[in-house]
Amino acid sequence: STPLTYLLSTNQKKAQPIMPPFGTILSSIALLVITITSSGNHVASAFVNSSSFATKRTPPSIHQHLHIMMGKRQQQQRQNKGNKRNNKKKQSLETLLELESDLHDRGFKYVIGSDDSGGAGCIAGPVVVASCCVMQPYSSLFGNKPSDESTESDILPQSAIDALSKVNDCKILTPTQRQEIYDIIKQYPNVFAITTAERSAPQIDELNLLRATQLAFAESIETLVEQHELPYEECYAIVDGKISPKLYADQREEESDMLNHQAFAKRFSVRPYVNGDANVFVVALASIVARVTHNAEMAEFHESHPDYNFDENNGYGSKSHIDVLHRLGSLEGIHRMSFKQVAGR
Repeated sequence: STPLTYLLSTNQKKAQPIMPPFGTILSSIALLVITITSSGNHVASAFVNSSSFATKRTPPSIHQHLHIMMGKRQQQQRQNKGNKRNNKKKQSLETLLELESDLHDRGFKYVIGSDDSGGAGCIAGPVVVASCCVMQPYSSLFGNKPSDESTESDILPQSAIDALSKVNDCKILTPTQRQEIYDIIKQYPNVFAITTAERSAPQIDELNLLRATQLAFAESIETLVEQHELPYEECYAIVDGKISPKLYADQREEESDMLNHQAFAKRFSVRPYVNGDANVFVVALASIVARVTHNAEMAEFHESHPDYNFDENNGYGSKSHIDVLHRLGSLEGIHRMSFKQVAGR
């Protein structure tokens, strides 16, 4: 039989067969397009290009179809990232203490956490690194006492313990919460050993940000250990990020020369921990100290240079900060001249 197109006549109750032209028949061939999505599913869509088929709904084009599929995939990815962020915020104090408790059981009495503030994303001001070590057993700090009970023999008052139970990555704490925890850390030096080290904007330009930050990490950890005369064999350091600093680099070279290039005696272990500020208690404490210290220095810069709003942007390359750079130019000694957002301003 010959291909026919049936059109419904408005004046007749029955459809009348009409023979279409040969060119119209050729244009009525359906093309099947198989689209392989990134998830491995196969979606078949038939697209018919014919003027003789009068339909009320036009099937989506291949670009429209891909746009819909990619939109759904991106929505799922955003949802997954949101779930990860929510899980990160729900870290309990018990979870934050798991790694340290394990290290204590293995004989490492002094677990040192380190983190930095003012690193990637900042175009002005120093990079600040803080290190923190809890000098008292956790069992004596976080007991299961009712919140209204506190005795003179307690190392920390219950109000301080309640505040410390909220410790987490400083980025998800409010400025008020960060300041409260920072004040407690400073108020009880017999419980919290802390040190800070920093590298200025000119030093960052000279060394590059990565090397400057690693040197500040090493200085901060070494200073804490030496100031408190901690035994090396009982120390273990954890730094936030993907790279661990080389501790005692200068002494390593000197002693290597003295010992005719024999192997340098390893003092104590240091390991990197990605997202350590959200998973390790002492690293979270260090992140808070570093953030409060860095922001306080940027507030001082704001007093002498109020037009740059350092008290709000804290040295980060926000749009308003970049706009000010375009209008007023950069500040020598404060802005990082080697950074592309600042160079030439």
